[in-house]
Amino acid sequence: MTRRRGGLRFVLAMAGRESRGSRRRLPLLVGALAAGVAALVAINSFTANLRRSVREQSRALLGADLSLSSRQRPSPAIEALLDSIACGGATPCAGDARGRVARVTSFAAMAYVPRTAGARLVQVAAIEGGYPFYGEIRTDPPDGWRRLQTGLHALVDPALLAAIDAVVGDTLLLGEGRFVIAGTLVNFPGEVGIRSAFGPRVVIPGRYLAETKLLGFGARARYEAFVKLPSAGDAERLAARYRPRLAAERVRVRTVAEDQSDLEENLGRLGRYLGLVGLVALLLGGLGVGSTVHAYIRQRMETVAVLRCLGASTGRLLAVYLVQAGALGLLGGVVGAAAGAALQFALPSLLGDFLPVDVTVRLSWPALLAGVGMGLWVALAFALLPLLAVR
Repeated sequence: MTRRRGGLRFVLAMAGRESRGSRRRLPLLVGALAAGVAALVAINSFTANLRRSVREQSRALLGADLSLSSRQRPSPAIEALLDSIACGGATPCAGDARGRVARVTSFAAMAYVPRTAGARLVQVAAIEGGYPFYGEIRTDPPDGWRRLQTGLHALVDPALLAAIDAVVGDTLLLGEGRFVIAGTLVNFPGEVGIRSAFGPRVVIPGRYLAETKLLGFGARARYEAFVKLPSAGDAERLAARYRPRLAAERVRVRTVAEDQSDLEENLGRLGRYLGLVGLVALLLGGLGVGSTVHAYIRQRMETVAVLRCLGASTGRLLAVYLVQAGALGLLGGVVGAAAGAALQFALPSLLGDFLPVDVTVRLSWPALLAGVGMGLWVALAFALLPLLAVR
């Protein structure tokens, strides 16, 4: 036991003394490892926070318990099935036994502002019935959503105002309909900024849709019905029950659970891809460690030979330099984990326009520990091959 303790003291003492000659390389090596660890920790932590936020805000993504969508105007048969779904599968029903139904008609149209003569292709959503039932709608000014319900008003994406040089209060023409711009959309359930690539969003009251005269023969539109059920737990059961009949009418059914599952699967793919990018960065840092250790060991061969002549064993000498590499990896891992934890707080603001939910950032201890462990493992793995020359 005493001999082992003496050997451990020798290894630690020699590792400390030998490291004095390599302190100039320390910032470079630690930085190379820390950069890869920081990327890995930031990506894994942000992905974990994003998945948690999706689970917490899954209802707000759909805005209802389930939805029915079709490219055709709802037929009497579809209306009958929708009425049965709103009643929880039992008809007739009334009062509290009946859920709420909202309708959204979406289509592309050309928007025109007479004051500036600005025109732009937009995505129009005509809403009626209280949609969305879940989620917070934020507008600028804050009372924009309330004003939308009071007359011929429209809410638009901020990008549209910039594109056609319009301001809140201008008149917006959609077909033959004239709407006053009541404000801009700051947050809308389930919407992401990337949709603006296909045209800015314009929201109008559904009761004035006919005034635009844009949905005549040959017009392409998506008709959606959103249902808030008396019991949200019935959504999956009702979807499974009515899906075959609705599919025969070319109607797609979506539920909160299905949207959440699809989104988590897509986020999982994105997380794995970004994690691979972070891992490659960490491995590049490991290559830098390996090459530096190789050059350092070549310089220290005379010291190794002297220590061997004085009776130091090969195992102890190998342990001396492995301890140095391990300390380097641990230091790089800790620095990188701290940097990655700080970086993840900036990602929601940078990627907010492309995310379907508001991400609440929390420290992910599994991601932090995994980052430190990966930094230590990479340092030891890439330093081991050059250190075999010590033998």
